Amino acid sequence: MQLKIGELAKKAGLSVRALHHYDAIGLLSPSQRTDGGARLYGRDDLIRLHRIEALKRFGYSLPAIKASLDGQLASAPLQILQRKIAELDAQASRAQRLSRHLKHIVDRIAVGSETSATDWLSTLELMNMYQKHLNDDELDVLLASRPDTVAPRDPSWVELIDEVHRAVQQALPAESDAAQALAWRWIRLVIRMTRNDPALATKLMMMQLGEPRVQQIVGITVEMLEWVDEAFTHARCALFAKYLSPAQTDDVRRRQFATAKSRAWPALVVELRGQMDAGVDAGAAPVQAIVKRWQQLFRDSFCGDDAVLEARVRDAMMREPDLQLGVGLDDALLAYLHKAHIVGNDKTPVNAGPKPSALMVAMQRAAHQLLDRPLVLDDPIALTVLGAAEAQALRDDIDRFRHPTSVGMRSSVVVRSRLADDVWAGAVERGVRQYVVLGAGLDTSAYRHPDTPGRIFEVDLPAMQAWKRTRLREASIAVPQSLHFAPVDFEGIGLAEGLARAGFDASAPAIFSWLGVTMYLDEAAVIETLRFIASCAEGSAVLFEYAMPLSSLPPIMRIAMEQLTAQFAERGEPWKSFFEPVGLAEMLAALGFSSSNTWTPDELNQRYLANRADGLHISATPARLVLATV
Repeated sequence: MQLKIGELAKKAGLSVRALHHYDAIGLLSPSQRTDGGARLYGRDDLIRLHRIEALKRFGYSLPAIKASLDGQLASAPLQILQRKIAELDAQASRAQRLSRHLKHIVDRIAVGSETSATDWLSTLELMNMYQKHLNDDELDVLLASRPDTVAPRDPSWVELIDEVHRAVQQALPAESDAAQALAWRWIRLVIRMTRNDPALATKLMMMQLGEPRVQQIVGITVEMLEWVDEAFTHARCALFAKYLSPAQTDDVRRRQFATAKSRAWPALVVELRGQMDAGVDAGAAPVQAIVKRWQQLFRDSFCGDDAVLEARVRDAMMREPDLQLGVGLDDALLAYLHKAHIVGNDKTPVNAGPKPSALMVAMQRAAHQLLDRPLVLDDPIALTVLGAAEAQALRDDIDRFRHPTSVGMRSSVVVRSRLADDVWAGAVERGVRQYVVLGAGLDTSAYRHPDTPGRIFEVDLPAMQAWKRTRLREASIAVPQSLHFAPVDFEGIGLAEGLARAGFDASAPAIFSWLGVTMYLDEAAVIETLRFIASCAEGSAVLFEYAMPLSSLPPIMRIAMEQLTAQFAERGEPWKSFFEPVGLAEMLAALGFSSSNTWTPDELNQRYLANRADGLHISATPARLVLATV
């Protein structure tokens, strides 16, 4: 079969000019010619032409088609199929998206039994506005129909818009309880509508502010947005007021209104979330730079340079989950933020010894001597026991101990040590002459009170005690005659045996101090130790610290503690045991303790940290101190 060029053009649906071009570029040349030079195309030429047209439909250029058909592109078949699959997927995605958008319009129109042409056109007009300001993914999020989302024309949202409109028209005070309730509902619905996407929320806000026609269609005016912002600020301050003095609340309110106008928080949240979503390590320089700006904005928004106010604000945030309510703020972002802060401020010395936590606690006691007045814990050798190098390093970098996180940790450390001193002093007055410090670390009780009558026993891991005694010798700190070292592995050699070897009199009462240790031990080891103490002579008692389950904590506290304990685990000191307060009290009674008393952070603050001007304050914490008496 031979076809002339005109016949081939008609059969293939092409122009003669196109076939001339194919011949000119060597893509399709006739296999024969007549004596007069006319082109004649055979069967193979027709097959090649079909392949050319197929590849053109796949989007290939003519040079690429020529190279493929001539065998110059070995991978062409795979590329062609992949390209076609991608093209079909994109077409399907566009079709599905268009279908969803049209369905949204249909649902909107179907809400009422009668829909005017104006409503119908307004809905189309609003959809066009959305497409102008949002990308396809954001539009999908906004119009998604899911149990956990709210569409822009959902009845609950439309009703709230109407309520806020009436409130503004009636001049309802933004500080009123009713206005605050509307503000809480508003922010919660916005979070659901945007699926907590701060970038989408920001775009919607800018569209609402910049498009007068959107304001007319949706019914949200600039005045209404400003009123909601004001009411929401008052609502947050009402929660802060539960933990602050009237003057402090006024200061926070003033700062909140000043920073709200700048809209700096949403922009910063978008930045940090972008780093997290991109998988950037929390310790990376860009993340650390954002964290520094976050900390500065926090001070600008809440407390300035007032350390006491900052401690109270952070404590309130730990206790009140609604104070963390905001578009883009969720558990994942807060965990990322806390991890970045911990990594950025981790300056644990390389020579931290067998238990880095012991040195960390000792450094906080030493920092207390330099920074805080009046002293809660008077410890003249706190700096000396660190060693010359560590003590100088602490002095050179003392500002890091002024950070609120460090201040909160120091507050707990010095208060629990002071409480132990007071319990021991009270026992001495009653005639008790044995004091046992379990997990002593770099504890300085025996060295601070060398003349206290009786004997003091320091119990710790053999390696830890060897490290401490080396530090004591290097610092020329004399070991009091009353002090006895009892090397014990709480999960190995028994406490009774270790104390007996050190000269402990099991027939005489004793006070046990067990601070910052139980959470690092298995629950069985904790119970066995408490069982031994309960078997001691009548009048014995143990002051110990334990951790409540992290899952029982308010969200922000749980997130902070999860990050902190993860850091401890990386250092080789994972938290292993947790106790519920009620269950622990029942266990102590079952073990034979006659009574137990638990101090809450608020009670300890009132007892040791009231009316201070240096910011020392025990914030909400999973740790509890218990005095159990035999």
